[in-house]
Amino acid sequence: PPRRDGTLGGAEARHALPHGGVTRAPAFVRSEFCRSCHQFDADAPRLNGKPLEDTYEEWKASRFARQGVQCQDCHMPDRRHLWRGIHDPDMVRSGLEITVTGGDRRYRPGEVAVVRLTVRSARVGHRLPTYVTPRVILRAEAIGPDGSAVAGSRVERVIAREVTLDLSREVFDTRLAPGERATLTARQRVDRPGLAIRLSVVVEPDAFYTRFFQALLEGAPGRGTSRIREALEATRRSPFTVFERLVPLAVAAGR
Repeated sequence: PPRRDGTLGGAEARHALPHGGVTRAPAFVRSEFCRSCHQFDADAPRLNGKPLEDTYEEWKASRFARQGVQCQDCHMPDRRHLWRGIHDPDMVRSGLEITVTGGDRRYRPGEVAVVRLTVRSARVGHRLPTYVTPRVILRAEAIGPDGSAVAGSRVERVIAREVTLDLSREVFDTRLAPGERATLTARQRVDRPGLAIRLSVVVEPDAFYTRFFQALLEGAPGRGTSRIREALEATRRSPFTVFERLVPLAVAAGR
């Protein structure tokens, strides 16, 4: 890429450096450089009218493109080859605004508490997630006085683009465009003291691969079975939590 001051260097660089020096090109600091791998061609197969990989066009339609924020600014911060993406908890967390509303008062016995968890894609320059592999899960469940989950209380909202394993059909697409938000509402009857609602945002970077490797093993693959099992276990270890909060449901005193 160009030097930090924007210059491309002079002839002296070609003589001073090994291997004939270096050629500097502005293309290396622009999103167009990422397009060849992260944008499928217009004539590529589409599901529900959308290519499987549409990241460059998603960025191009966002405010980040209008403001001159390039892919490299986030995924290669300070020009470091970090390739920060969906597998990086800090990277994902930095792109989200997460808020909780409700649960901040005392409830009469038998009253239903309503708590909402909202996730906004605030600093992600494409859809969240951009591809069919990961998924993000908003989760809520009631916790009893003993710290265990209340049976049947769990509710979830999945943010993902889920497709069939043969990539022939889109099952659903609930991804967030830049600036969009998703809200999960949890309702719990306050029938005893000590109840709480646990809220979390969980990222599964390899969700598609988990399903894919499971299907391969169920199909009796024969050779390569041990390697497929290793790959499956690796995908099962990749999920992480970017947010968790326990919201106590206080009971009002008196009748």
